[in-house]
Amino acid sequence: MPILLFLLWIVFNERMTTDVLIAGVIVVVLLSIVLNKVGLWKLENDTKAIKNIGRIIVFYFRLVAEVIKANFHMIALVLSSNPEERISPKIVKHNNKLRTDTGKVALANTVTLTPGTVTVDVSDDYILVHTIDEHARSGLKQSVLEKQIEEMESNV
Repeated sequence: MPILLFLLWIVFNERMTTDVLIAGVIVVVLLSIVLNKVGLWKLENDTKAIKNIGRIIVFYFRLVAEVIKANFHMIALVLSSNPEERISPKIVKHNNKLRTDTGKVALANTVTLTPGTVTVDVSDDYILVHTIDEHARSGLKQSVLEKQIEEMESNV
């Protein structure tokens, strides 16, 4: 986070002079100390994220691909001759093996980002999801993104 804060400092100042860089380092160090003291940031969390950076990048590319696929499915559903016959909304209880709150929130958000599904509730071992049709329900059961989140959790 300190590196991102420093880059943000440079972007907001719009120039890179010695005094701006020195002031940026001082501000970022002080801000990092304060955030660490009040419990809003911990160095260990940054090191965990750095260890998973490759997996995170792959996860985001996979997420974009899944959202695009779901968009095409929704377009096909809407433009079909009888969408009323194909649409069968249901609330599904989807069990998961995620251990951390971050993993559960990541799964809930990826489900909600994907067209045709909306997360209704998040619990310790399951999420409730409103799905628009059987295709969305089967995609939820075979979630590649959930497996990737599990892998990231196991490496922390």
